[in-house]
Amino acid sequence: MMNRNIPRLVFWELTKRCNLNCAHCRAEADDTEFTGELDTVSIKKIIDDISAVYSPILVLTGGEPLYRKDIFEIASYSSGKGLRTALATNGTLIDEHTAAGIKKSGIMRASISIDGSTAGAHDSFRGVPGAFDGAINGARLLKKAGVEFQFNTTITKRNADDIENILKLAIDEKASALHAFMLVPVGCGIEIAGSDMIDAE
Repeated sequence: MMNRNIPRLVFWELTKRCNLNCAHCRAEADDTEFTGELDTVSIKKIIDDISAVYSPILVLTGGEPLYRKDIFEIASYSSGKGLRTALATNGTLIDEHTAAGIKKSGIMRASISIDGSTAGAHDSFRGVPGAFDGAINGARLLKKAGVEFQFNTTITKRNADDIENILKLAIDEKASALHAFMLVPVGCGIEIAGSDMIDAE
């Protein structure tokens, strides 16, 4: 009989630091250095503990995980332990050097948050002008480097009518997938739950 308690996915918020100001951020991230975040040695020990018992997809996220100077060391260590390692990013910090580092560290797929099919729609949700152009550029650089990427979309009343266009964007940009998420009222999401959450219907 199959054990249904084996985790298939582990999402690890490695830092609260982020360069965007997203309306729904569960981590309540900010573009500042936070104290008390785990160091590289502690993170590797936890990866040892996970890989000794399970073999999940380990998603390195944040905040913006690319702010961590040791992100590629962490990803390489995770990959070396046999864990399928992924990266969840807003895409805006990806340049050619970073894309190459993502590839070299064994990250199998990166997810990039896209919450609108246009710069106006996406940037208004993400709180920073240029976030959309940065995300799309990051996706293209990942593709060029040979790294699979997917788009992650948080569905709210702001973009529920834009989903078809977001799907078309994902296809046009040759994303491997489009993953849709519901707005979860935690962190900053609590403040917009009343106005932005779609109803069951």
